[in-house]
Amino acid sequence: MVISNKNILVIIAHPDDETIGCGGLLSKAAAQNAHCKVLLPLQRGDKRGIANWERLIAQLRSACDILGAELIISEQMVPDITAELYVHQLYGLINSYVDWAEIILTHWHGDSHQAHRAISRAVELATRPFRTHKTVLFFEIATSTDQAFTNTFSPNCFVELSPLDVENKKRAMLQYDTEMDAGRTPANLENQLRLRGAQSGQDFAEAYVIARHFF
Repeated sequence: MVISNKNILVIIAHPDDETIGCGGLLSKAAAQNAHCKVLLPLQRGDKRGIANWERLIAQLRSACDILGAELIISEQMVPDITAELYVHQLYGLINSYVDWAEIILTHWHGDSHQAHRAISRAVELATRPFRTHKTVLFFEIATSTDQAFTNTFSPNCFVELSPLDVENKKRAMLQYDTEMDAGRTPANLENQLRLRGAQSGQDFAEAYVIARHFF
């Protein structure tokens, strides 16, 4: 799959999802002159998220700068704690950005977090093939994709990463001192990149599921 010079859109539920899910690909794509945007249409509704919201946005900006992506924060936002009730509103918020993109990266539809599932569903609606032809890739999020009763994430696409891409992903994650937890540290992310690399015959890789792809 060619990513050089492409318009790449990442649609996330929370600050740090862009880094955990596809930070390596963003770093690689930016180095290949792709135009990368990260879109955040949801606002944290939990107590810790509300208390740290401005700090989280600042951390998100710093992470996007490291990864070479332009941050877009939706003027209207949907609360993440009720996101599955407002999928069509999310669809309206993301639709114009989907039109711009050639490749869209977003959450796996089977994640344990309902906000991730809501974003994935909105992307599904916005990329129905009878209206538009967009390549859509799902990424995995530590402590969400792997925490459902049944982990159905089965990658069919591996993106090789350079040591620089790995370092950029780890540096981006270091911005999120409020979000650091077991399974989500820079060392944890590197271990996952090594695992996915070993599965695909490479030193480091990120894993994706191809939802839609057109030749």
